[in-house]
Formats: sequence, structure tokens, C-alpha cells
Amino acid sequence: MMHRPFRSSFRLPATLALGRRLLGGVLCVWLAFGCLQPAAAQSGSLRIAAVVNDQIISLFDLEVRLSLALLGASLPNTRENRQRLAGQVLRGMIDETLQMQEAQRLGITVPEQEVADAIRRIETQNRMPAGGLETMLAGQNIPKKTLEDQLTAALAWRRVVARRFSSAAEISDEEINEHLAQIEARRGKPEILVKEILLPVDSPEREEEVRRFAERLVSQFREGAPFEGLAQQFSQSASARVGGDIGWIGTDALDEPLARAIADLPAGRVTEPVRTVLGFYILKVEDRRIREQAPPSDAMVTLRQIVLPVPLDAPPERLKEISDRMRGAVAQAAGCEALADIAKSLDAPDPIDLGRVRQGDLSPAIRDAVAPVAVGSASAPVPLPGGVSVFVVCERESVMSDLPSRPEIRQRLENEKLEVLARRLMRDLKRAAFIDIRI
Repeated sequence: MMHRPFRSSFRLPATLALGRRLLGGVLCVWLAFGCLQPAAAQSGSLRIAAVVNDQIISLFDLEVRLSLALLGASLPNTRENRQRLAGQVLRGMIDETLQMQEAQRLGITVPEQEVADAIRRIETQNRMPAGGLETMLAGQNIPKKTLEDQLTAALAWRRVVARRFSSAAEISDEEINEHLAQIEARRGKPEILVKEILLPVDSPEREEEVRRFAERLVSQFREGAPFEGLAQQFSQSASARVGGDIGWIGTDALDEPLARAIADLPAGRVTEPVRTVLGFYILKVEDRRIREQAPPSDAMVTLRQIVLPVPLDAPPERLKEISDRMRGAVAQAAGCEALADIAKSLDAPDPIDLGRVRQGDLSPAIRDAVAPVAVGSASAPVPLPGGVSVFVVCERESVMSDLPSRPEIRQRLENEKLEVLARRLMRDLKRAAFIDIRI
């Protein structure tokens, strides 16, 4: 999950949840929702690499970005690599320019203090002193403004997406429950820890170009480039900001071509580029496991205790009679709401509310009686010092240590929706734009 150029690692601040790229080492942030303002205005003699509506991207801008991309991906800064990556890097800069233009059209601005705070968060997360990031950039002859401009653009694009789509990306409780159920259903089944690189194909004429670039990335990985760095620099998926990491998944969560590509892939290996409806994917298998079932002792149960109106020394047949009547009445009621009436009908004391308890914290006798009981049912009779009791299970839920919280799931699902909507907006911006590539 980390990007490690020059044995340093840098991670994006959480506030840039929609960002996609971070160049560590000599840091420059490549973000799905940002752009670098062109530097061509510095000199009228600078050659033009591309024109995007009324803005230019100079050859100087492209050369700087290429150097940063190579450093961020831990690739050798050779003429061959620069030539191979130039087209993809330039297209990324074009996308960023369009995104920033949309932010400006909507009158969206980002306060300088917010940018400064973002830089400080990066320093803090990477255990750097205040100002350490600027020192590192200066040591590699990278203007601090490059980082500031990219962070500004990233934050601005995040606002664009939020303004346009926040209501459409709302996540319901039902969606969260469904996601939790999917995680629960994977207990005891194989899972794969996967990282991804997504290279979209936004027009048929770019199919071959993107395929060739995907093949180059696979070659670079096999020659020693870290997958995380390649993902952070070139992937167009939201997972790029964490080195392409999409976590532990079941193969049923992948489209058939992707599932087939990694079915027998050993850990540490990558697939060849796989064509999907979105574009070309490159997947890396990090590890495999069987998702373990949660221990029964971790289950949380909500219990009601009913003391049966029989003495401890009552004949077994009398105990069985009362117990069967109690359990039958509970089963017929199918829940805990009517327990008081049931107890009254059998001349038993009012039910005792034991609340929500961990099953493993119950006494052995009660735990063994409760464990096999379905929700809404009563246990077999349990002799206790206070008399013979039955225990009614009102609710039961498994507790899994690796289960994400509901807020985490909500944020993840919301980001996935926003990513899809942002990709559509990007497609529309491209279709409406004047783009002239001159190299």
C-alpha cells in the first residue's frame, strides 16, 4: 500500500480521498482531480506541447512532469523511458487542465491556508519536520509551486465533484447492510489480496495506444519497478492514491475476465493487461487466504431470562412440561415483545432483561444452552441457584475483528459512486473541449 521511491514513502492526506497520485521522494502530487497551471507564460519562446481550450501545456511543463513521474515510479530517468511515457503523461496533464478549467468555470477557489494545511499533513504522515517537504523539493530542483498548484487543483476538483454529485452519491443504510452481508458471506471462503492499475479507453482510436502503454507498465514491473509507484503515477482508479490496493476480495467481486486472469496467479505476480468495459486493467496478487469464520464466542446476543415456576427438585416430567409450554409459547410469539404476557400466563415471574452481552462472557451452563438457540427462540431449561430458567435470544450478531465500521463502509461506497460520476464528467469535458496535441 505504500509508494517507496528512494526508500521513502509518502501518503496522501485523508482529505484528498478523491485524489489519485502522489509522487514520493522528490514529491509531486498527481491527482485525478487537479491540474498544473502551464508554465509557458514564463517565456514566449517555450515550445507548446498541447493546447487545451484557451490554455497551453508547454514542452517545459511536460519535461518536468516526466522527470517527476519517473522518480515517483522509481523508474530510470532514461531517454527511452521518457519517450515511452511522454504520451500518457501528457494526456494526464490534459485531463488535469480540463478539470481545473471546470473548477474555475464554477467559481470554485481554494484558500492558500488549506493548501498549506494539506502540505503539512503530508509532512506529518511521513514523519517530516515542518518545511521538510520544501527542503526535499529544493534539493531536487523542483519548485514548491508545482506541488502547491497540484494540491490546489486537487482540492478544487474535489469541490467540483461534491457540488455536482453529492446528492447522487448518498449511501443508504440498506446499501451498508448489503455490503456487510457480502463480507459476512465470504467467511470460510477463499480471498485474494489484490492491487490494480486501471488505464481507461475513452475512445476507440486510443485502444491500441492504451494497450501498448499497459504492456510497457507490465514490462517495467517485471524489470523491477514497484507496482505501487506505477499505480500511483498512472492508474486512473481511486485506488491509485494507495498504490492500487483494493484490499481482500472474493473472486466473485471481479468481472469474469479479471477473475479468470488471477485465478491461478501466484502471489507477487501480475497479469497481462486485461480488457474490460472501462479499459485495460493490470492486477497484482499480493496474497491468498481463507477468510476465517468468527469464533462463536465473539457473537453478541441480546437475552431475556424467564425463571420457570417450578422448584429445583421438581420431578423431571413436571420440569419438561413447563419448559415445553414456555418454549412453545415463545416460538409461537416469534420474538421477545410478548414475553411478559407469556410469563404471566404460566404464573412465572416477569422476564429479566439481560441486555446485549458477548456470548463468550456467559457462564458455561448458560453459554452452552444459548449457543444453538435461534433468534426468537428459547433455550432448554438451565438449573441455576435462583431456580430453573430458560433464556430467550432476542438478537444475535457476529462480531468480526476485521469488519469495517459503518462510517468506513459509507465513505468507501460514496467514493466509489463519486469516482464513477467524476469519470463521466471527465468524459463529457473531453468531448466538449478543443484539444490540440502538437508533439
